[in-house]
Amino acid sequence: MAAGAVLGALVALLAVTLLGGSGGDGAIPGPLADDRGEAPTPTTPPPLQAPAGTCLTWTEVDASDAERIGCAQPHLFEVTGQVDMSTRFGPTSRFPGGEQWRALVAPRCTPVTRDFLDGRFDPFGRFSVGAIKPSEASWSRGDRELRCGLQTVGRSGALYASVGDAASQDQSDVHEPGTCLGNDGLGIGDPVGCEQPHAVEIVGMVDLGEEFPDGFPGEGKQDDFLEAECTRLAADFAGGPDVVAEKGLTVFWETLRPKSWDAGSQRVDCRLGAFLPDRSGFAPVIGSVTEDVEVGDEPASPAAASRGPAPTSRESAPSPATAPPESAPPESAPPESAPPSTTPPG
Repeated sequence: MAAGAVLGALVALLAVTLLGGSGGDGAIPGPLADDRGEAPTPTTPPPLQAPAGTCLTWTEVDASDAERIGCAQPHLFEVTGQVDMSTRFGPTSRFPGGEQWRALVAPRCTPVTRDFLDGRFDPFGRFSVGAIKPSEASWSRGDRELRCGLQTVGRSGALYASVGDAASQDQSDVHEPGTCLGNDGLGIGDPVGCEQPHAVEIVGMVDLGEEFPDGFPGEGKQDDFLEAECTRLAADFAGGPDVVAEKGLTVFWETLRPKSWDAGSQRVDCRLGAFLPDRSGFAPVIGSVTEDVEVGDEPASPAAASRGPAPTSRESAPSPATAPPESAPPESAPPESAPPSTTPPG
């Protein structure tokens, strides 16, 4: 990348703050470099020269090393468009608070993002709608632009890198076989090493589009097919038809919704997990089904919220991703309706 392009991208981020996918109750974002007194020079472009289709990445929690990058490379945010909020927030309007900002993301950025993807946005898939808001300093100078985008967000709020432009990708929320997803209290958390307490282990991936080429299959049809297919894949992965049950685990899966199917998401994970004795949630499991397994009978401790980019090791990354001091990762819009929570195996 040319040095001028990097400089322009860095300066573009100086006067904005990120709203990120913290999963609901993340910390309120704070200022970026602009509020630390670093002003753009006369030779640099206006703040945030990042049109739709621009991909951005950084490694520091404070985004101090943020730069524009080709979407074919790992990145944390893809810009999908801008929203002018000046009609709602006039020149003398106060800078909105954190909850108000978060409430603005869904109704404004979801339509922009859906249009950017030509209508093919899966609200239950691997991408979340997020936004970059003006910093308080740039707001005081009249900046009323909300920059919308797509990001991959873990349940802890950690951002995971994505490779490729979103429009060309399968948005199915799937993982490579052998990936373990952490146990966040009673539910499913971010990817972790299988030697750590986890809720589920991925043992296979099924493309429902191959089995149902004529259109969306109802939940019953999906369940009938996935029960047989996931049981087969689990046995192959574990090393035998009886291994899963002998180790106290159960095969399960999630079904797809019509909106996901219409967006092109047709793949699902086959998973292994165990249920707590009182059936209140997932039991913590230590070890892969291919090795020794320990199934706990007490709930795991809730996972800590994350404020920065996720680790890049394979066991920590989902299949396919920040902000300055005192800020949280980019704020995601909530899904159009709550995504299907995984039912613990019975």
